[in-house]
Amino acid sequence: MPKLIKNGEIVENIYHWQQGTEEAATTNSIVPAQKWLAEKESIGSVAGIWLEAGDGVEFLQDVDLNQFQVIGINFPAFTDGRGFSYARLLKERLNYQGEIRALGNFIPDQLGYLLRVGFNSFQFNEEVDLEKALKLHKPFSIAYQGDVSDPRPLFMRR
Repeated sequence: MPKLIKNGEIVENIYHWQQGTEEAATTNSIVPAQKWLAEKESIGSVAGIWLEAGDGVEFLQDVDLNQFQVIGINFPAFTDGRGFSYARLLKERLNYQGEIRALGNFIPDQLGYLLRVGFNSFQFNEEVDLEKALKLHKPFSIAYQGDVSDPRPLFMRR
């Protein structure tokens, strides 16, 4: 079973990132958000949905996100920063409290920044060494700016 980084540990990945549209969804599937939206009456119970770069989060405004254990955000390239915004919007505007998972082509050097905007699990491409990536999980002991876990800047935390 593949592994991922979740909450600062390397753990078994219990969910299946469903990328093919022909696959049947199961209770352990993370399905494309657009597929779930189109078939939500017939698709059945799923573990979560995943957002493609360009999907945005606005269409989830009236959806009860608590029905999902995980919401994944796909990074088609490590230079595509839209996923950072999506995670922050899910946390701050849509008040999603579950797992937010980075998927796809991001790099270990981005872990610290991904954590600050709300991600708590990371499903890397297969060629990434998770042990080495884990060392970059919390690259800084303190940050000057606020983030989703504590919006206060450093001077207000003293």
